[in-house]
Amino acid sequence: MRTTLLGASLIIFVLVAMNLTGSVDLPGQTTQTTQAGDAQTGRNLADCMTALKDLEGGWCELRVSPDNPGIANVWPAKQPRIQHSLGPKAVLTAWSSAAWDSDNKAFYFMGGGGRDYGGNEVYRFSLTDGSWKRLTNPSPLDHWTTVKTRHFWIPDIRSVPPASYIHDGLLFNNTTGTIILLASQPANGAIIRDDDNASQSTFLKDGNEPHQYEFNPSESEVRNGLAPLSWRRIGDYPWSTARSVQLQDGTLILGNKERLYKSSQNKEGQLQDPQLFHDDHKSRGGNAVYDSHRKWIWSLYLRSLVAVDSSGRTMLDINLPMNAGRSIAFDQHGSLVMWDGNTRIFMLDPADSASVWRTINWVKNGPYGGAKGAVYGKWIHLGNNYFAGISSYSHGIWIYKHPDNPKSGRQLSDINIQKMVDQAEDNSALKLPAGLYPYGLRIDKPLTLDLEGVELMDVSGGKGLLNITSTDGSLVRIRNFEGNAEAGAAQTGNLAGIRITGVNFNVSLENITIRKTAIGVMTDNRGGSLSIQDSVFEDIGYYKRKGLSHIIYAGAIDSLDITNSRLQRALHLGHLLKSRAKSTTIKNSQLLGLQSNHSRVIDLSCGGRLLVSNSVLQSSSLTDNQDLISVGVEKPQNCRQGLQDGSIDIKNSVIIFDRDTPAANKNRLFTWRTGLEYLSLNNNTIVSKGDNNLLKQEIGDTAIEIEPQHNTLFKSRQAASLNPIPDTSP
Repeated sequence: MRTTLLGASLIIFVLVAMNLTGSVDLPGQTTQTTQAGDAQTGRNLADCMTALKDLEGGWCELRVSPDNPGIANVWPAKQPRIQHSLGPKAVLTAWSSAAWDSDNKAFYFMGGGGRDYGGNEVYRFSLTDGSWKRLTNPSPLDHWTTVKTRHFWIPDIRSVPPASYIHDGLLFNNTTGTIILLASQPANGAIIRDDDNASQSTFLKDGNEPHQYEFNPSESEVRNGLAPLSWRRIGDYPWSTARSVQLQDGTLILGNKERLYKSSQNKEGQLQDPQLFHDDHKSRGGNAVYDSHRKWIWSLYLRSLVAVDSSGRTMLDINLPMNAGRSIAFDQHGSLVMWDGNTRIFMLDPADSASVWRTINWVKNGPYGGAKGAVYGKWIHLGNNYFAGISSYSHGIWIYKHPDNPKSGRQLSDINIQKMVDQAEDNSALKLPAGLYPYGLRIDKPLTLDLEGVELMDVSGGKGLLNITSTDGSLVRIRNFEGNAEAGAAQTGNLAGIRITGVNFNVSLENITIRKTAIGVMTDNRGGSLSIQDSVFEDIGYYKRKGLSHIIYAGAIDSLDITNSRLQRALHLGHLLKSRAKSTTIKNSQLLGLQSNHSRVIDLSCGGRLLVSNSVLQSSSLTDNQDLISVGVEKPQNCRQGLQDGSIDIKNSVIIFDRDTPAANKNRLFTWRTGLEYLSLNNNTIVSKGDNNLLKQEIGDTAIEIEPQHNTLFKSRQAASLNPIPDTSP
């Protein structure tokens, strides 16, 4: 606390030298977290086709109800035994299925299963009038069955289907106008309690086995001998993880993830003895679609695409470079058009021997907040390059107009950069080729990696765009990487732009830009050091609907060093910097809330050492926290290295609170709940509109500033000769 008084002029000079004054707003800046973007909206299919008619391509959401356009608008009332863990949202999130009635332009949906949801109701969405309708109510769970030692309630599966993981097992039969359901094992979340009345008369021995059913979706007419809105059981074949498709002549192709069978129904609707059609032994469930251009059946799996002809002979077996969800259809020229359920379209012309994949990322001009792989059969071609599909339970059906240009979008690189990294020698330097790659990248060895021009569209290992594992102090140096969640990944949960794990890792990030991911950079808690230089992180949590979105989240590591970098706009009450590190150093950098609803600027959850020099710390007017910095606010059991005494040194920096009065009267520099080892604030410019003197805050028995002339406190930005506009860079 006894350095020479240099005043605010030195700070401004330092900031100019750092090139950190003036505007720091970068492309893509926004203060909004809900991205409706520039997609069109309409009340029905005709509206949307009119809205898209003069566009080369684009999206339109059917929103007959502006406030509640999704299936959630017609969910049934909550029933405890049926609700399970997720409730009716599982109709579109739990390995669910859709059936398409092309004559009436209607989608039908069913879902549930496992311990997610026990309702077997059927939903319809009519594109003609843009409306949702729940056609049936959940059947009562008044019978029961058992598997191993688990006893649970189910409906009477002799006459109605159970809720189950359907996969691609829902099919509209164009010949009969009814729906075929290949049900799997029933939902088992309704456990039988000791005081429940589970009599032997309601026990169903085959209750946990797959069965097949038929449903008449008409509200007024008898179809195939079925009364309106009624069910019947039509088969007992062991087809879990189902696939289903219908040929143009009406033949049903039904089966599971490994085999498909030709089948038909007799006069009573029962499935006749199936004949083996194709055996591919794929390891995961896929969904099957009919290709009228080639008269082939295509099955889309997680990472492969298989086409068979009308005799069941394999014609193509293509390894996918991306995870494309469950959405496959063909445009008017016979090219594949696949949708990831969110913002991306993937395209391939099977007639092109080069097999070049292309992609269009519609970003704000298309669907948002969707689920990539939740619903099988959700994507169909309406004709003339118009498509329809569903993205989530909170949205209406989306109508998509596909550009009639085979060169639309960008080409995916066919270079395997993951293989290049895997084959690189330890401690070598590697420059990866620029390009668009439909996956994330795993680095698990000491390397110097230059990623200039590399764009990643997915996460690696369910962790981050870059998934780095470093151990024993071996250095991993990453240079020139730009990660953007608008590429379609790392938008939700705790997915990060860069995720770092390992015992005593040693990672250096240089010239890195991360935008709009759920978390910017995140480490684990097993010791190590992280250095960040010349980097920018912004708009973190942009696509999240809930959950904290910290820009940098350092776990229980040894050291975190941030130099000449900018951290700005953490959304959903995330911290700009959350560090459990023993030592955190910030030099020549800006930590800016700007106009975002962030929490603290710096959160030293478990205490530790903090050095801030020649930097800017700005707390937004929208922050939920009165304190700029917290020290040791976690419970000791949450701190892997123990709750440490705080040691704080902030010098030659600008500190700004942009909250206006009366909230500004409660501004605090610190919330300090652990012990105090050292505290020094010197030569800082501090701006706060409140009436309280921030420099007189006491930490235990120590005042923040014994000699306040070493810092200068101002009531406004203008008085401090800084940019006068609140919630901007000073």
